[in-house]
Amino acid sequence: MAQKEIKKEDEAKVDSKEEVKEETEAKSNKKEKKITKEDKLKEEIARLEKALKDEKEKNLREIAEMQTTKRRLKEAEINNRKYAAMPIIEELIAPIDMLLAVVNSEAPSEEIKNYQLGFQMIAGQLLNILEKDGLKAIPCEVDMEFDPKHMQALTTEEVEGIDNPKITKVLQKGYMYKDRVLKPVMVNVAIPKKVENKEEIKEEKGE
Repeated sequence: MAQKEIKKEDEAKVDSKEEVKEETEAKSNKKEKKITKEDKLKEEIARLEKALKDEKEKNLREIAEMQTTKRRLKEAEINNRKYAAMPIIEELIAPIDMLLAVVNSEAPSEEIKNYQLGFQMIAGQLLNILEKDGLKAIPCEVDMEFDPKHMQALTTEEVEGIDNPKITKVLQKGYMYKDRVLKPVMVNVAIPKKVENKEEIKEEKGE
């Protein structure tokens, strides 16, 4: 009888241990599940935050591109208005230059000289009208330094004793329209003479 009771007690203890073990395992599994769920939530939050950041950056880039395009279009529109008359003025410059060349030439008689004075006044009035809109002659004189941005050299000649290209003759006037070159000045230019290498001269002489 006592042995049966002892056996029952032992079995009860074993059952109790099993229950404790099961409870411990259940708690451990629950904790693991909880940790796994939290990790998943953190991962999802991080993913959403990154997606939001990427979307913001994309929107900022698109806004910046739109602003750049808008600025360029505005600048183009301003330039189009600013230089709208440039093609017409460019067409008028050639006949005005020809007229000035005629009126500034030597008159063979007093009668023709009087005609020249009249045409000179007309040419001057035309130039004044164009100058009010932004036309101006490019300054250019003999011995001035050659400026390739505003001048075009028709001929060049090597000359000793100069360091930079110099204008030797002004062939045709040049004009600016506002801040653009409408027509470059046509000139003849003197350029510094090349100094030959002494060693090359010796070789040529056979020294």
